[in-house]
Amino acid sequence: MRNVSHAGSPASPKWIERLTHESVASRPVEQARHSAFIVTRLMLAASVLASAPVWTFLHGAPSLREAALFALSLTPLLAVAVLARTGALRIAQTISIFGWLSLAVAVRATTQGYDAVSLMLMTIALLESGLTLDIGLAAAVAVAAIVLLSLDALAQDETVQALQPLRATDILICATPLLFYVAMLSIHSLNAEKTRERADKRHTRDMRLLTDAIGDMVIHLDRTGAVSSIVGNAHKAYGLEQRDLIGRGFFQRVHVADRPAFLKMLSDAIVDETSTHALLRLQVAASPNDSGLYVEPVFHYFDARACAVVVRTDGEVAANDPVVCILRDVTAARRVEEEMAVAHAERERATASKSRFLANVSHELRTPLNAIIGFSEMLANEELVPTSPEKRYEYAQIISGSGHHLLEVVNTILDMSKIEVGSMQIYPEPFVLPALLDSCCDMMQLKADQSGVALARKYASQMEEIVGDKRACKQIILNLLSNAVKFTPAGGQVTARARPEGNFLAVTISDTGVGISAQDLARLGDPFFQANASLDRAYEGTGLGLSVVRGLVGLHGGSIVVESGLKSGTCVTVRLPLDCRQAQETANGAAKIEVIARHAAPAPANELVLEQEAVKKIA
Repeated sequence: MRNVSHAGSPASPKWIERLTHESVASRPVEQARHSAFIVTRLMLAASVLASAPVWTFLHGAPSLREAALFALSLTPLLAVAVLARTGALRIAQTISIFGWLSLAVAVRATTQGYDAVSLMLMTIALLESGLTLDIGLAAAVAVAAIVLLSLDALAQDETVQALQPLRATDILICATPLLFYVAMLSIHSLNAEKTRERADKRHTRDMRLLTDAIGDMVIHLDRTGAVSSIVGNAHKAYGLEQRDLIGRGFFQRVHVADRPAFLKMLSDAIVDETSTHALLRLQVAASPNDSGLYVEPVFHYFDARACAVVVRTDGEVAANDPVVCILRDVTAARRVEEEMAVAHAERERATASKSRFLANVSHELRTPLNAIIGFSEMLANEELVPTSPEKRYEYAQIISGSGHHLLEVVNTILDMSKIEVGSMQIYPEPFVLPALLDSCCDMMQLKADQSGVALARKYASQMEEIVGDKRACKQIILNLLSNAVKFTPAGGQVTARARPEGNFLAVTISDTGVGISAQDLARLGDPFFQANASLDRAYEGTGLGLSVVRGLVGLHGGSIVVESGLKSGTCVTVRLPLDCRQAQETANGAAKIEVIARHAAPAPANELVLEQEAVKKIA
């Protein structure tokens, strides 16, 4: 046995600590209950032993009947021995209670003093059964007492009437130890309850200090998932009050998608009696959205760990609050993980895009370089140089055109690089947009005629001046016109429009070309990306044209809308502010492209007839 004294409870005498079982040495509440049981029974036994000489003085040597009653009155000593040996308080209480009932029966069976002594013994048995807090045991004792009283009422025969009645002195001798026992039982029960209250307060204080120190929320849950109590004040750091979480308030704040995981965590903790884990999103606040039209909930990520509360007392389980749940805020770590995942995806995407770019740009550079090298070698070789001046002029034009194409590709790559690193600058100046549109359309007219594409102009000849970088705006329009003409088959049409929209001017380039699929629309404008890209593609290009447009429009503080669908043509609308100098202050990187998917238009009847005839010819 160990001599253990706990803060918050009075130290027990050493001889009582030696009698208490070692299993309760580290549990102050249980130790107090064991000590109260031992002290009251030993003091009762001492009172009975002290009254024995008085009885002998008044009545002489005890009879066999009186000796048996005396032995039954010392049953509490047997209960104390069992408790000291096994530490099973419930068994010791049961022995003591049924010892009182046996003594009550024996007293009634051998004397006529039922009302004075037997009834008091039954009352003590009922009192002790109530103090055990065991409803089953208390009910059994009550039923036994009722049965004994009923039998007593029916057993009024001559044998009972012939029994020797007790005198008032004898009743006083028997009742005094019993009354003393009841008083001591009440006092020690109150002391045990106070010890329990002190232990609960100390436990609550320690838990509050612990939760405040580590910043985790600790809640007690019942079997339905409702919060019965909250430990500490960690929830106040989020602006939450107890009323916001108590009862079903906590469950209502769990994100709808995470509620099944929360209920499964609770169920597993109760059934398996083990620690379970779940990642939950909990609403901690609400804030207005960017437009201020409605309030959006603010969720934090919490690492929830639940553990079943299993308190075993004398081999039985008591669990008023089945689950304790500890909530640790992992929002910051979660956001870091998400940012790392996004960055990793961006790196992979950039690597894949640059790999496609290298494949595409090698095709773009190889063809003009081969032409430059081949035709220049022919002009430099006396044996291969053509004698006709017209032929030499044609070769020189091919070399010049190939060189200009290479220069255009390199300039586009350089512009895109400047935009990406943020070193691209624009120089605003006032100019008239219709004149710039006319110039761009004139430059693209030859290419449109060669491709068999009609280039239409639908805009007013006079418009309000716009303040922007004229060279950048020209590059925007040329890129859009070039793409429209490139992806429009012969017989199609490209239309250039311009119209004022409040403080903006909208430039729209639409075509009746091949269009863009819905899956490619989502990535439109990414550097080096080409819709339906492949090495054997029908349309040449590096995939940087729209990326450059996106960057230049973003520098002006404008926006882009692309509406397209396969075999439904494409319509690109660029909105530029009338004065980009004010928009430059709020411009942030490349403009975001808003995409609208079109449904594929059915083929005209005449095209279907032509396709059927072509199939017949092939067959």
